[in-house]
Amino acid sequence: MNNILIYLLIIAALVIGAYLLFFSNVNQENMPQQNLTDIKPMENTTTHEVIFTDSGYSPSELTIKAGDAVVFKNNSTQGMWTASAIHPSHMVYGGTSLQEHCPDLENNDFDQCKSAQPGELWSFTFSKTGAFGYHNHVNISHLGKIIVQ
Repeated sequence: MNNILIYLLIIAALVIGAYLLFFSNVNQENMPQQNLTDIKPMENTTTHEVIFTDSGYSPSELTIKAGDAVVFKNNSTQGMWTASAIHPSHMVYGGTSLQEHCPDLENNDFDQCKSAQPGELWSFTFSKTGAFGYHNHVNISHLGKIIVQ
């Protein structure tokens, strides 16, 4: 009887692990890579730049106007997955969880939904006003804030 219980627990762990692995890969594979030349701001939009290094985001706090875009550029030696606070749900800006909005094909939930490698970048246009904390989902000790007026 104990052996059957152990086998059932192992099978359940394998099924759960496969499920998590599959949905993690699906979210990252569906997002196209973006080059600096691909980022075309809308008319009357100002584009700001935040640089990500091994030390974190710079500037770590940025004030912009509603409708402005922010380009997050990965100048580090590690992955950068910029996402709205609070880790791990990423719900503060868009109101939906990571599992609900990734991949963010409409780019309206302030979540990169995948890790950008060194040299890659990601852009987001802020349409809502307020103060929005964000973090690097790959290394949650790297934080920042966008204040949209």
